[in-house]
Amino acid sequence: MPKVVPEYKETAKQRIIEAGARVFIERGYYRTSMDNIAEALGVSKGAIYQYFKSKQQLFFEVIEFILEAQKDEVMSIILSDNPMHIASEEFLEMKIRRALQTRSFGLDLFFEAARNETLRNRMSEMYDMSYREFASHVERLKNQGKIKKDADVSVTWRGLVALRDGLISSVFFGADVSDAKKTWGKVAAMLLKDIIVRNIE
Repeated sequence: MPKVVPEYKETAKQRIIEAGARVFIERGYYRTSMDNIAEALGVSKGAIYQYFKSKQQLFFEVIEFILEAQKDEVMSIILSDNPMHIASEEFLEMKIRRALQTRSFGLDLFFEAARNETLRNRMSEMYDMSYREFASHVERLKNQGKIKKDADVSVTWRGLVALRDGLISSVFFGADVSDAKKTWGKVAAMLLKDIIVRNIE
């Protein structure tokens, strides 16, 4: 195997992160070693250590990579001119499918965040950044007359996040997916309609 990753530094680092994401998702954090990631990438373990000092550091970078990808996926729907798209059953189905594909990774992330303050703080920053982006878009919709001027967007946002996470967790523990999707469609629609000036579906 080659001893170094042959691309320019940032490109090489991104390749390692993407390979790490695939392996962490497949095996989980605790069952993954740097050897596993090096093998998936076709390089020596030493090549990875040129970019990441530890498995934990790489794991943090992978978390950011995955959460950013998921945020972009969600925000592409949220930032449409029709916020009611969020309340569709298809939206939750997409989130459930992604969560089931990354279940082991998600559980390990939860346990690691519970005991790692640095990770908790970074995840909190990403959550706040997503909220600010959402709130900025809502302000634009307020100016367009689609969202009530006095709407408490933070309550709606947190309600949607709590509902989403709760329903996905229920599916993990055996709840029927179709029931979860129906619940999302009805309750998310109620939360959104509370802040929408008129029906823009």
